[in-house]
Parts: sequence; structure tokens; C-alpha cells
Amino acid sequence: MAGQAFGHDYKMEWLEQERFKQESSVENWIYIGADVKRLDMAKVGLTTGLLVTRASCSQNPFYTLLCGFKIKYGVEPRKVHQIEAAVIEFLDNTYERINHYNTNRPSEWFFIEPSRMRMLVHDFLYNNFNQCMHCYYCSERNIGVIYSWENKQLLEGTTRTPYRADDLSSLLVDPDCYMQGGCGKDCDCWD
Repeated sequence: MAGQAFGHDYKMEWLEQERFKQESSVENWIYIGADVKRLDMAKVGLTTGLLVTRASCSQNPFYTLLCGFKIKYGVEPRKVHQIEAAVIEFLDNTYERINHYNTNRPSEWFFIEPSRMRMLVHDFLYNNFNQCMHCYYCSERNIGVIYSWENKQLLEGTTRTPYRADDLSSLLVDPDCYMQGGCGKDCDCWD
């Protein structure tokens, strides 16, 4: 059998190794930051390192990360910078960009609610850079999903979760269900 020796499937092994690489990767993110005292503005940024390196700002004690969108393992830093530049250009076409106070140069901050920026950036990244993002398309829900991290402490008042990319979409157990976990009817959604 071509491609198989003694029942070994090299394609499946490669896919499993690739999945493991993507799920284990903790570097390369596009993130949204927020000032918890000014929820009319948000920051977009990148890190080719760990997301935790962007979790705080010594100059602003009210700064925190809202979320991070995971870029695939193996995407070159140059490409990560190109993705960030495209996101900033996209936002700059619609929202007022905030200049630095001392230099009057444009910053990565915009006058936009952080949750709105999160939604817009997610959709922009999926629609324009899905080949570089750790993502998938769900045909049952007709949506693109980027593996992400979100600040549960800020959003829900719970304990902050580790900085790792997860599928944060509302997964359906059965496509006929109206809510995750089951539709409430006499069905076998939990089986």
C-alpha cells in the first residue's frame, strides 16, 4: 500500500503532529487591550512572544488585556507585523485613532468600545488572514472561529484563565439544538 507500512498512516500522523503544534503554541498573537476606566477606547497590538508580555502596562495601571487571537505556529514575525498593520489600517478607516500626548504620533489606541473592537478585529482577521490564524470554519453555524484567549476576570468577574488559545465559540452538540449541551427536547444530545 502506497503511503502505509504495516498499517501506519503517515498523513494522519502528520495531521496529528500539526494539530499538536498548533494547540501547544503560546506565541504569536494579535490582541485587544482596554483601559478599565475608559471603556470608550481600546488598543490593538501584537506580540511574537507570549501574550503575558502584553498583559500590563507600567505607565497605565488601569490597562488590561481583553482578548488575544492566536496566529498559527510557524508564521514569521514579519508576517505578524503585516497582519497588525492591516488591522490598524482597517480600524483607522472607520474609527478615530488616538495620538500620543507628547509626540502627537498615532498610537495603537482608537476611540471604540473594546467589545466592539474585539468583534470587528475577529471578523477582519478571519476574513482576510485565516490562512495565518489558528482557526476553522464551522459550516453548521456558518461562522469562522479563531482560537482565542479572553480575560474572564474582566468579562465575567471570575478568575483569570491561563494565556492559551481555546475555541471560545458556542459549540453545538447537535446542529438541531438551540443551545450548547442540548435542545431541551427528549433527545440524546448528551450521549
